[in-house]
Amino acid sequence: MEKNCFKSKIWISFLALLVAMPIFVVALSWLFPEHELWAHFSQTLLPSLIGSTAILLVGVGVGVTLLGTILAYLVVMVEFPGRQWLEWALFLPFAIPAYVLAFVYLGVFDYSGYAQVWMREVLGLPGFDIRAGSWAIILTFVLVFYPYVYMMARASFKRQKINMIEAGKLLGASPLRVFFKISLPLARPAAAAGLLVTLMETLADFGVVSLFNYDTFTTAIYSAWGDFRSIEVAAQLASLLVLVAFFLIYFEKKARGQAKYYSADVSNKKPYHATGVVGWLIALFVFGVFMLSFAMPMLQLVIWGWESVGEEWSAKYIDLIASTSTLTIAAALITVGIATVLALPGHCKQDSLWLKGVIRLATLGYALPGSVMAVGLLYGINQISAINMYFGGESINHIIFGSIALLLFAYVSRFMAIAYSSIEASAQQIKPVFTQSAQLLGASRLRLIWQVYLPMMTPGILAGGLLVAVDVMKELPATYLLRPFGWDTLAIQVYELSAEGLYERAAVPALIMVVFGSILMLIFQGLDKKSSKTS
Repeated sequence: MEKNCFKSKIWISFLALLVAMPIFVVALSWLFPEHELWAHFSQTLLPSLIGSTAILLVGVGVGVTLLGTILAYLVVMVEFPGRQWLEWALFLPFAIPAYVLAFVYLGVFDYSGYAQVWMREVLGLPGFDIRAGSWAIILTFVLVFYPYVYMMARASFKRQKINMIEAGKLLGASPLRVFFKISLPLARPAAAAGLLVTLMETLADFGVVSLFNYDTFTTAIYSAWGDFRSIEVAAQLASLLVLVAFFLIYFEKKARGQAKYYSADVSNKKPYHATGVVGWLIALFVFGVFMLSFAMPMLQLVIWGWESVGEEWSAKYIDLIASTSTLTIAAALITVGIATVLALPGHCKQDSLWLKGVIRLATLGYALPGSVMAVGLLYGINQISAINMYFGGESINHIIFGSIALLLFAYVSRFMAIAYSSIEASAQQIKPVFTQSAQLLGASRLRLIWQVYLPMMTPGILAGGLLVAVDVMKELPATYLLRPFGWDTLAIQVYELSAEGLYERAAVPALIMVVFGSILMLIFQGLDKKSSKTS
């Protein structure tokens, strides 16, 4: 038993440390400090960057937690008009990249946009600057990122025992009291996992903050790299983001303590039925979120795309779709496979601080901006090649640079946190009694994984696969820097057209991305329903 446990620790440590390699590369950048440039940053930029980043994190964190959890609870626990189609429709904002939603809202609500023109000329209202302050960028992030919390909280709510809620109702507890005392505590690990992913996504974003002219640590990273040509300072700033991500994970775990939240059954029964005015108000609220986060931006993209499709469409889009699909599917399968291995319950991990530490380290890559992740990998491979040449070998740069393998590795390292958080949340709901019973019956570790763990972790695995696939499809900086020659993707096409100010033409590849992402979500939604029925 101890021998098998030792082998398991070795393999898990190897996988986790391999995924975390870019983190080490970024950390090594501190061996080459640039004192003058750091003095400039600390005196002119850092104080405001810390304040603006903190405001953004708090605003987005509170917003996605409230919105995602409330929406998940409503569609799972309450029967109201339109609930069935709204339940899956709320996934659709995943398909819209954050930078696409940002330029759509700026195009519509900027001072020269038709919404403000109508307000001034028809209603006689004064105009406003959508870029002033932080409210608009926080709202944009909330609308595009709430599905992280919604998806994970929804999976948790669906696995809660309805008889516990019914018991609360019989005792005379109000729906709000049942929600805060029973449902919310049970869903807290899943919602917290979604929140962590959201905060790390917010930390690493560059497209939205640059469009809104909102300075954060990420814009400083690009400034250090693009304006001052210092990859070392850029990497050092990125390492601070990794440190923030580490503390976010640590404090969430500390707040959770040793609490475990187990559940076994999946039920489609709704304990509450909202009828009349209350039911329609709930439906209006949920539909309003869907309109703001998906339907309205989608309609604007369709209008722009219809006006420019004749000019933009060509046979090259077949290659763009093929490249995007290949990278998305391959990266999702590899990432989910490794994350499942890392998240599997097991006696070897229960008391191993080392394994817990390296696994957490492997999930910190999500805090790295894609460009810094890419440059870190290129820098690391270049150093390995230099060492190999020093000992008489040959350079390996020409083999690895511009390869699909390096790009897929960047995806895995960048998005491991998404898959792991979702899968771990499902793994934590597996009662220890299942493991103990299987071991008493003489089940091997492999059989225990195949027949007990994997079926019960399926909702989290599917959710993690969906999140990774959609994020890989939308990833821009890492793809732009690491892709093989000729491997352009839809995200790169959107970027190149947007950089030239051709928003109407950029709507064409953006629409294809949205459709592609929507198909992915419908497939995973169907698999999720099938899994729920057979659980």
